[in-house]
Amino acid sequence: GKATVGATAINEAAIKVQKARSEGPLSYRILSFLGGLAMIVSNGIAILDRFFSFNVAGALIAIYGVCFGVIITIIEGGWACPTRLQNGIRHYAKFLEFTWGRGMLYFFVGSLQASNWNILDWAVGGFMMFVGFTAVSVGAITAIKMRRLRLSISTEEELKKQWQMADVDGNGTLDIKELSIFASNAGLNMTRNEIAAAFDAMDRNFDEKVRTFCVEYFMKFSVC
Repeated sequence: GKATVGATAINEAAIKVQKARSEGPLSYRILSFLGGLAMIVSNGIAILDRFFSFNVAGALIAIYGVCFGVIITIIEGGWACPTRLQNGIRHYAKFLEFTWGRGMLYFFVGSLQASNWNILDWAVGGFMMFVGFTAVSVGAITAIKMRRLRLSISTEEELKKQWQMADVDGNGTLDIKELSIFASNAGLNMTRNEIAAAFDAMDRNFDEKVRTFCVEYFMKFSVC
């Protein structure tokens, strides 16, 4: 039944989340992914119930909730979702490339779901509003710290030196753990969420790797 489908989806998500946690500091992205999944399950269950009770407005909100939930899980589930889907969504909604932009979306969809008068919608909607507020805050703070990082590395030679020192496996790319080393070597004290926000903004291919390092892009980097 519906409960079995929901339990299976949550179990699969838990496996993906555990994998993501072992690969690096993606805490706020994990919260966003789980929130998106909760929106899909809760609104999916509510659609038919509201439709057959002639609550057309509530049913439409639930449909929107499912759609938004799918978008959120695609954006934040980079370890599980095809790159083509992520590229497509971010191409048509440029603001989703930035942590603050996604945070504003999450706060909006959370408030939309919380507008339904029942405990489950309040819980899921309130959770997404919290995640949205966190993402906006993290994005703003990370942008400030990345500007400091940019100013602390004055030359291209120094930038390349720091990059090579952080590239532990020597493959020419930085994963999220190596980016944390890069920031630490430059004297920045960044939280897990801030590292995740900075990495997400630099991961232009959405494949959990910062590939061939673009000096010009980094020097212009100012928002997350």
